[in-house]
Amino acid sequence: HINHIRTIAGIDHVGLGAGYDGINFTPHDLEDVSSYPRLFAELLGDGWTVDELEKLAGRNLLRVFEEVEKVRENQRLSGVRPYEDIPPALRPDEHANCSTNS
Repeated sequence: HINHIRTIAGIDHVGLGAGYDGINFTPHDLEDVSSYPRLFAELLGDGWTVDELEKLAGRNLLRVFEEVEKVRENQRLSGVRPYEDIPPALRPDEHANCSTNS
């Protein structure tokens, strides 16, 4: 799956999570995050570079969160309130996708 995502989306858009909750079974030899070194060794043998593995392991996530923080700060400086701080009745899109049957 990781190789497919890398092929479709590119190395800068793939990452690993540690959320093993909500799944019925795990892949053999990938029972938890302690097995990630084995996964990285397998990917390294499959043509991945160390730089690409670093992106997969967390650099991509850190890059995205840095951008998220920039957007948050720009919106704060512009006076844009966080969506969750706006009362539901005052949200401009609250009923944008609703239709009425009158």
